[in-house]
Amino acid sequence: MKTSSHGVVWVKAKSDRGSWWPASEVSDRNAAIERLGELALRHFEKRNDARVFQYFGSGGSYELEKTSTACVAWEEGLEHKYHQMKPLSAKRAKAIENAFAFAERGDLSAEIEANVVWWSEPLPPPIECVEEVAVVSRRKRSREAEVNVEADDVETPVNDGDEFKFPIAASEFRAGVKRTEYTPPLSVLSMGKPAAYERINRSTFVSVPPPVKMHISESATCECKQPLRDGGGTPTLRNGCGPECINRKLRFSCDSRTCPCGDACSNRPLSQLPTPKTKIIRTENRGWGLMLQEPVTAGTFIVEYTGEILNEADVANRLWLDKQEGEENFYLMEISTNYVIDAKFKGSLARFINSGCHPNCETQRWVDASTNETRVGIFAIEDIPAGTELTYDYHFAHFGDASATSFVCMCGHPKCRGTLDAAKREAHFHRRIRVEAMLAPKSAGPKARKKKQYVKGTIVDHDRAKNRYKVEVDASADEAERVCIWVRLEGEGAAKHAWLK
Repeated sequence: MKTSSHGVVWVKAKSDRGSWWPASEVSDRNAAIERLGELALRHFEKRNDARVFQYFGSGGSYELEKTSTACVAWEEGLEHKYHQMKPLSAKRAKAIENAFAFAERGDLSAEIEANVVWWSEPLPPPIECVEEVAVVSRRKRSREAEVNVEADDVETPVNDGDEFKFPIAASEFRAGVKRTEYTPPLSVLSMGKPAAYERINRSTFVSVPPPVKMHISESATCECKQPLRDGGGTPTLRNGCGPECINRKLRFSCDSRTCPCGDACSNRPLSQLPTPKTKIIRTENRGWGLMLQEPVTAGTFIVEYTGEILNEADVANRLWLDKQEGEENFYLMEISTNYVIDAKFKGSLARFINSGCHPNCETQRWVDASTNETRVGIFAIEDIPAGTELTYDYHFAHFGDASATSFVCMCGHPKCRGTLDAAKREAHFHRRIRVEAMLAPKSAGPKARKKKQYVKGTIVDHDRAKNRYKVEVDASADEAERVCIWVRLEGEGAAKHAWLK
């Protein structure tokens, strides 16, 4: 790739969601290290040929080239009319105007007026320390009006009652004392913001029909009792349906139409539960993350994982498109074979939670009793203090060939397994299997006795607590519904089985 005479190029990072932005290629590696410090050093260590760009019209921010970063020459971008592409915000229009001035005339006056120090310009000299500081009172004293003396020849002492006190030079700032270089914190080194997305509290159904309210006779109803009322007859605030609620034990949220506790029910849908305070943070080597801002106890609900609900075909189309574009970030969570949550464009704060081999949170599937909709919540599995980054194990499963390149885990735990891939048991998801199971013959009636027989199906779930797999049995053309069975494939009591291609 060839750049222009002044090194102006067009850069598109994945965080820009498709916008080409004018930038200047930092040809002096030492200048990049001098300005970005440890961040640039690690960048060059990973890729010796990696480049750094400084954006126009963005306050002098920098972009470290990644495998997903696209870059074309200035003239080539003009031929493709990148400077006219929408959306053309006022900020982007100003950046393009500044880039034109620099590419054509080498003029950086607009950037300098915005107090931007360009990478090709020397950094401003550090402020020199002063050995002594004269302390002058800001209050005018009445005697100064009577005595005709120049103010520069008089040192006026400061009394304790003065409104302002000017600082006296501290000993550690005096000449001759060794000073350590200031290293900007990670929050300063992390440039830009997370990729734009639409924050939603409830998932939106894109390629899967949305759930509908079931009849109250079909809703799962608990057997809890209405909580006690206070002296005024007002029910206590949402303390019904506690730990002993049968719906809660089965991970069903109560239906407000049928729950005996009424408004006092605490086993509500995930989107109606209180959530602790969290904050999006920039991690050292795993992109963005989510930090807890208040302490929580084990079992506390953190946030619901929401996004766009897609079927298998749409998921495949999005993944292949991401692969072609070199996308490195994925936000897919599979609920079943044809029910996947994608939080890439729409989602909750749960999309920022990173994976960990020894996490402090876990995902739980909950069913809305009123609609039979499956929803996913993030729950704490241990007491977590404030200021801790939240993590859960992704159990990543490859799309396509299982022999594809693994994703490296960088959670930093001493017992890190080194990969985001699912454990061996989880890796069986969506594998075809022929397994021996106890089923009633298809030609027999509903009360027929079950017997052992071989069936073919697909593994769709795994119960780690009981070490068993859920197999969705292949249905014939005349069968309206598919049958699912739970079987053991490993250890004592394992069923006879064979893997199918």
